[in-house]
Amino acid sequence: MADPSAPDPSDPDPGNPDPGDPDSGNPDAGNPEGMPTDREALLAENRARRARIRDEEAEKDGSDGEEGESGSAESAAETSRPQRRVVIGLAVLSTLLAVAVGVLAYLYVAADDSAAASNADHDTVIARAEKYATTVLTYSSGDYGDLDARIRAISTPEFADRYISSSQEARKGNDAVEASGTAKVSSAGVISQDDSTAKVLVAVDQHVKTPLAPSVGPDGIDYQSRVEITLVREGDDWKLSDLEVI
Repeated sequence: MADPSAPDPSDPDPGNPDPGDPDSGNPDAGNPEGMPTDREALLAENRARRARIRDEEAEKDGSDGEEGESGSAESAAETSRPQRRVVIGLAVLSTLLAVAVGVLAYLYVAADDSAAASNADHDTVIARAEKYATTVLTYSSGDYGDLDARIRAISTPEFADRYISSSQEARKGNDAVEASGTAKVSSAGVISQDDSTAKVLVAVDQHVKTPLAPSVGPDGIDYQSRVEITLVREGDDWKLSDLEVI
């Protein structure tokens, strides 16, 4: 009777299990030649997974870098916008200030010119009133033709006619006593004035002489009077339009 534990003569290598035997414990048992084993497939899958993870991480890092650059650019742009607005605002403010200064300078010069012109006109009005008062109140008996010519030269035609006509009776009295009179202005001031009319109050020192009135004396008499002169503008000058003793 054969020993069951004796090796089978038909087994080529009784000490080595058949690699193709699934019960031999070999992981490649039952795997056809050239086909990947489970272990190799697992390793390949792990390698593929790690490669995908690396690729995903690389893509993520690239995206974060782009977002960071984009964010930096946007942040720089946002920072630069207020600066540009400040620069533009300052430029506009500088322009407005320059315009305002120019306008103020123009108004100042115009006001100064206007004040100078007004002062000059004021002085002209006073000078004319003083001259016209002394012209009208200075006379000599028997020589009224010269006086009338001087009155017409400084007066409006209406005033010259009215004054000469109203003086006829007084002139007859002066001729009767051979009187003569002179006038000198002591002071004058403008009462009112606009572009076309002016009123001036003139204080006059008068001196009258007559050889036919002993009470007057050989040196004559002095007295003061005040006259209100009304002037009207004619062109660039002023003419006498009224004279009233007050």
